Formats: sequence, C-alpha cells, structure tokens
Amino acid sequence: MSNNEFYIGWMPKAPGGFARHTKKVIIALLILTITVGVLLAISQKKFGTGQFEFGQLTNITGVYFKEPVPAIKVMSGKDLLGRSAYITIPLIGYGKSGADGILLDLEKLQHVDLNKKEITLKGTLLYNDGKLLMQIDAADNPLVSVNKTAGENMLPLQKELGEQTIQGEIVDPKCFFGVMKPGEGKPHKDCAIRCISGGIPPVLKVTNKEGDCNYYLLVGAHGEKMNEAVKEFVATPVAVKAKVVAYDDWVILYVTDQKGISPIAGWQLVKPGSQAISCIARCIK
Repeated sequence: MSNNEFYIGWMPKAPGGFARHTKKVIIALLILTITVGVLLAISQKKFGTGQFEFGQLTNITGVYFKEPVPAIKVMSGKDLLGRSAYITIPLIGYGKSGADGILLDLEKLQHVDLNKKEITLKGTLLYNDGKLLMQIDAADNPLVSVNKTAGENMLPLQKELGEQTIQGEIVDPKCFFGVMKPGEGKPHKDCAIRCISGGIPPVLKVTNKEGDCNYYLLVGAHGEKMNEAVKEFVATPVAVKAKVVAYDDWVILYVTDQKGISPIAGWQLVKPGSQAISCIARCIK
C-alpha cells in the first residue's frame, strides 16, 4: 500500500493498494485461525472407546466370587490348546455404588450363600480395552437362578508376582470402562471420587511407553476395601507399592497400607516387559 493512498470509510471505493493489503491480512488471519483450530483439536485428549449397553439387560451364567472383589467367572470358549478359557467380570451396582449391598440382600432374600456357586445374573454390560464389567440393579431382580457349588476347576487360578511398585492413575472402572467419556483424568476427578466412595472397586490404570494399558484392582493387604484410602489420590499420577497377585485375567494389588500409595511429580512409565505388566497368560501358566 502506497503512503500516498488514503481511505475514509464513507468513500465509495477503497484505493487498490489498501484493498490488496486488507485481503492479505484477512487471508493470513484465516490461515492462522484454521491452523490454531487444528492444533487445538489434535492436542485434545480423544474420547474413550468404552461402551455401556444402556437399557439392555443381559443374562450371564458363571461362578460368583465375593473376594477379592465381587465378580462372576464365565467360560468364554477354548484357548489355542483346546483348554477351557474364562473371563472374570467384576460386578458393580446401579448409579455410584458397589454391588456388595445388592448381593448381600439377594443372599438374605434367597437364604443362600452365593459365594463360589454357579449363578445366572441379569444386568447391564460395559466394556473397554479388553475388560468387561456388569452393572446389577436391585430393581431388575438380577438373580435369575442359583445352581450347584463350583468345582475345583472353576476356582481362580492364582499366581503371586511378588512385591512391586507400579505407577499409574487411579480410576473408577464403571465410568472408565464405558459410562463416561472421558472417564479419567482431572475433568472426571470429582465423579470418580463419588463412584469410588460409593463402593465401586478402584482400579489402577498403567500405560507403558508404547501406549498399551494394563489395569489392576486395588485392595488392602488382607483383601479389605481401599475405597476411602485412595480417594485423595484419584486422577493423580501415583506410585503403588503392593503385593501383586494374578487372578485369572485380572491382577490384584494388595496394598500394605495407605502409605503404600504416594503421588509422583511426573508421569514415569513402567518399563515394557516388567513382570506385572506382561501378558497375564504368561504369568499364570
């Protein structure tokens, strides 16, 4: 634009140089706006891939275990060697509550101890990243049938992996594995605390350097609930010192006490190939 060109708003037409300069500024601003928008979109955390079959009830038949967390062990087919394969489905309650109270009421109503019995439960499934959970609601009359006591072959296959310190983020599995998106991190912290306070078993999510995730159920040294003890550490990078035990397709962390969980200043990833983060199938052979 020439210094001799001058433009006043009420003039019918702007000088050529002024118009060309204005167009360049507008195009530059447009490119800048698009670039910033794309960079912001890329930098945002992606929504989780969890699924929650809201409004759809499914019958599941398997063996119920009270400990270390309420769960039902279900036969899922055969492995590559022709052996029976199983999946363990942790149970949670409706809303922000655990399943313990519902199952205790069902036992009182039926005058039966459900532990280690083959039962059929009706509930809502939620799943993500290879893990499956079931929500049961007293209003749905979830106990369909009670059958025989499970045989020895159905008891959890356990293997102790020693005492280890594992780093990750404590999440509530109900929201993380299907109900909420996002179901982790600072945006979900308040909700996660309420879910865990209500009795939903806390889970430690661990991500390795390749971006693969593993999940560990947290309980006390003797299998007692850790819900109150972990509340202040939810959605914060933590180091958990615990005895590690593989239970079929889940790994349980038996935390010695509240001092066994400590916040860490930065996110340090577990080294790939460490015993606790390796394939469960290798751990329990």
